[in-house]
Amino acid sequence: MIALSLGAALRPVGAEAIEQIKPISKLPEIDLHKLEQGDIVSARGPLGNFSRGVYAETCFFVHAAVPAVGEKLLHWNSAKHRELEISRLQEYRWPAPRNAWDSLSLTSSRQGDRWLTDRTGQLLQTPGENTDLHVTQADVSSVQEMTRQARNNSRATQRDAVVNAFWRKLLRSRNDALASGGLAAVPGYSADGVQIETRAEFNQLLRQAPPIAAHFRKLTNGAPFTSGASTGLEIVPYWEAARARGHTNLHAAFFVGRKGVSSWQLTDCTYYVSDTYFMSFTLYELFPQDNGTLVWQIDFASAPFRSFTGGLDRVFASNEMVKEATQTAKLFRADVEKNQ
Repeated sequence: MIALSLGAALRPVGAEAIEQIKPISKLPEIDLHKLEQGDIVSARGPLGNFSRGVYAETCFFVHAAVPAVGEKLLHWNSAKHRELEISRLQEYRWPAPRNAWDSLSLTSSRQGDRWLTDRTGQLLQTPGENTDLHVTQADVSSVQEMTRQARNNSRATQRDAVVNAFWRKLLRSRNDALASGGLAAVPGYSADGVQIETRAEFNQLLRQAPPIAAHFRKLTNGAPFTSGASTGLEIVPYWEAARARGHTNLHAAFFVGRKGVSSWQLTDCTYYVSDTYFMSFTLYELFPQDNGTLVWQIDFASAPFRSFTGGLDRVFASNEMVKEATQTAKLFRADVEKNQ
């Protein structure tokens, strides 16, 4: 990881930050004084033409300096907040050590894990069947010995060991692909009758908000989104097990930070999800103020929305995204201000 010095002098920009945000944002009027008092301003973005995509914006204030807020974002262990339904978050070095996924432990005796362990076992026992998992035939073919063990083992603990070995290997392969060639190198897969390619999905999501995409271009055009040098960036990869639609799913993700003089820009990108949705990422800009940090946050996600609803399910998802962003902002702000 390459990090810039925290440096002395992030310049407080006061209302200038709001003036930067206003022309490219869909947020309603931002009152800096109210934000300092604890208000959180949010809005869902327009639906746009990408039928799998939604986005939403949030703005809030943290009573701490930009370096403290930025470093907390880069390394925040959100799993300690049970209401966020993240059972495990594991940060690791870049490039990844071999043991980065060793602590991944799914068990069929745990209700939340059972959906994923059952479908993984089914996949390994009967390759080629549709299991709702975002895997490729190459993923299954590369673990023929695991497949044989899954067919031959009747004990649940033995099957769970095979399932965990499979997912550790798969998450490692996605990490290695990202490290070697950026999002474009992450393997695509077929889901809900469409081919999902991570780089194309990312680009389509950004096209929902062209002015915002342009504003963050220096960040999103760098590593690890694309292959090449990461000079001036700090990259923090991680994996997590989280709950979605009532069951555990697995994420491969990374944080990346670009630490400037007048502001910091950061991204939290989940580039692989085992099931349920396709990818998500959040863009942040941290603006220094006299008594803290103004945080502008934009959340994007792609998922298998149903076209026959006329966009209503996307509206619902956007509204839920706003609620989740507000909840997460409150928890994050409290942790920073309590120096946790």
